[in-house]
Amino acid sequence: MLATSRPHTPYGRLIHEVTETVAIPHTYTLLIWATTMVTVEHHGLPDFLSVLLMLLGACGAYVVVGRIAHHRHGNRPAVERRAIAHPYLVACGNIATLVVATAVCWAVSTVPLVHLAWFLSGVAGTTMYLIGVAIQAYIVARVAPVEE
Repeated sequence: MLATSRPHTPYGRLIHEVTETVAIPHTYTLLIWATTMVTVEHHGLPDFLSVLLMLLGACGAYVVVGRIAHHRHGNRPAVERRAIAHPYLVACGNIATLVVATAVCWAVSTVPLVHLAWFLSGVAGTTMYLIGVAIQAYIVARVAPVEE
């Protein structure tokens, strides 16, 4: 089990809290940048419809994955906050999640139909992000459990 101690200064506690809080949203932001860049590599800058289709794909994937998880796990808590209490472990896991998700997006962005490629990039990126973060939260909870 990894031992962590709370920072002793108010500033240190604030930095600890901020890194703990933004670990997962930060990953998704990086993923959107990476997804866009690998799709731009194959199709150039998106037009307005491509942007909307990427958003539709990303939101649709989020709803579908969330619905499947909700259906399978019912009323269990959606997120165990303490599973991400080790920001440095989350950051390490984020690297793997980002590499895999970006690679999958790169592969689907090779689809020759430009609008379909943007839609699939949104679907693939969000789906791989959710799966990757869930796997890393599962691993972190077992490698470095935090007793309340």
